[in-house]
Amino acid sequence: MKKRTHSFRYIFIAVAVLVLMLAACAEEELGSSLPESAEESSTAQSDANNSLGSEEVVESAIVSGDDSLTESSGESETESSQSASNGSFDESSESEGSDEPFIPNAPAESSLPDNSEDSSSTTDTSKPEESSKPEESSKPEESSKPEESSKPDESSKPDESSKPDESSKPDESSKPDESSKPDESSKPDESEDEELPGLEAAEKLPTGYLIYNGAAYAEAKYSETRSQLYADIYARYAYLFPDTRISVVNHPLSAINIKHPEVAALMRNQGDVLDNMQSHIYGDVNFVNLRKTFEAHRGEYMFFKSDYHWTQLGAYYAYCDFAKSIGLTPTPLDEFEDYIVSTDFIGRVYDYAQDERVLSFYDTIHAYMPRKAHTMTVYDGGMNIVDRYDNCIQTRIKSYSCFLTGDRPFSVINVPENDQSKTVIVIKESSGNAFVPFLVEHYGNIIVIDPRHIDINIRDIVTEYEIDDIIFFATASTSNGSTYCDYYHRLIGE
Repeated sequence: MKKRTHSFRYIFIAVAVLVLMLAACAEEELGSSLPESAEESSTAQSDANNSLGSEEVVESAIVSGDDSLTESSGESETESSQSASNGSFDESSESEGSDEPFIPNAPAESSLPDNSEDSSSTTDTSKPEESSKPEESSKPEESSKPEESSKPDESSKPDESSKPDESSKPDESSKPDESSKPDESSKPDESEDEELPGLEAAEKLPTGYLIYNGAAYAEAKYSETRSQLYADIYARYAYLFPDTRISVVNHPLSAINIKHPEVAALMRNQGDVLDNMQSHIYGDVNFVNLRKTFEAHRGEYMFFKSDYHWTQLGAYYAYCDFAKSIGLTPTPLDEFEDYIVSTDFIGRVYDYAQDERVLSFYDTIHAYMPRKAHTMTVYDGGMNIVDRYDNCIQTRIKSYSCFLTGDRPFSVINVPENDQSKTVIVIKESSGNAFVPFLVEHYGNIIVIDPRHIDINIRDIVTEYEIDDIIFFATASTSNGSTYCDYYHRLIGE
C-alpha cells in the first residue's frame, strides 16, 4: 500500500510539471506573437507613409521635369512622356497647379488605382528583408503584374495605337479638302449656279448699271460703224510709223465678271463686243483681245464694286496678254509687292447709277508696286513741267488716282536700269493708269499721253525718239464712241 502511494505521488508531480511546462510554452508563444503583430502594424503604417511620399515625389518630378526618378517610378514617368509626345500634355493645367498634369487626357479613374499600386510596390522594393515579407512571397504586384500585363495606358495605348488624331488622321488620310477637293475639282462656285444668287438678286437700273451680289456692273455696247472708224485710225498710225509697232488694248467692262449665266444674260456679252471690234482690224496692227483671259479669271477681283474702273489685278492680266503678244515675258504677279492703298474706297458709280446701295459697296485698292527704280515727270497741256515723282504709284492718294496721280496730260517715266533706247508711247484714258506701271518692267522710257488734255503732234516725237511701240489703251466702251477717234486724229495733226 505504501509503495502504491509513492507511485501516485510521482505521477501527480509529473503531471504538475507537465502542466507548468505547457503553461510556460503557451505564455512564451503568446508573448512572441504580440511583438510580431505590432511589428507588422508598424510596417504597414510605414508602407502607407512611404507610399504617399513616393507618389508625391513622382508627381513632383514629372511636373518639374526632374530626371532623377527612382526605378519604381519609371512607369509613371513613361506614361507621362507618352502623353506629352501625343500632344495630350495640357500646359494650362500645369500652370494652374493641377494634381494630374501629366495625364490630363487619360482616364483618371482607372489610372489612380494603378498609381497607388505603383507606390506600394515602390515601398516593397525599397523595404529591407526584416519582416516575413508577405509582399515578396505573394508579390501580387510583380507576379500578376496588373500594371504591366494590362497596362491600359501602355499596352493598349489608346493615345498611340488608336491615335485618333494621328493614325486615323481624318484630316490627312481622308483629306476631304485635298483628295476630293470640292473647291478645285468640282468647283461648285463656278459650275453649280445654285450656289450663286440668282435673278431675284439682280436689278437692272434705267441708267444701264446692274446691281447684283453687292456690286454695280457696267457694260460696253458695240457699234459696227464706230468700231470701223477706230480700225481705220489704227491702220493710219501703222501706215505713218512703219518702224513702230501699233498695238490696241481694249478691255471689257465689269459685266464680263458675272459668273451666273442667267444674270450675265441681262447684260451685253462683253466677249462678243471684243470679238466684233477685232473683226474690223486690218493692216499691221496688233489687237490684244482680252476675252479668253478675262473669262478664265471670271469671278476674281478684277473690277471695283463701286467704281467703273478695273482693279490693278485686271490691269495685270491685260499686261500679261500684251507682253506675250509682242514676245515679252510678263513678270509673275507674286514678284510685285502688293500694297493695300485703301480698304474703304467708294468709287464714282453712284454719280451715274444714282442708287444708294452703291454707297455701301466698299472696295479695297491693291497696288502692285513696280520693282525697278524709276522717276515720273509730269507736264501740263503746254508741255511745262509741273511735278516730279520717284514712283508712278503714289500710295498716299487713297483712290484710283494713286495710279499715275490721275489723268495728267503728258508724263514721262524713266527707268535707268532698262535699255534707254527702248521707248513706248501709251495713248490712254483713265483705265490705262493702272496698266502703265507694269511697263516699268520692260522699257527704258514710257511716254504717257491723255489726248483729252493736250493738243500736240506726236509725229516729231515718234521720229526723234525712234519709238518702239505705240499702245492705244481704252475700254471697249470708249472705243465704241466717237470722241476718242477725233482725239487720235488730232495727235497726228489731222
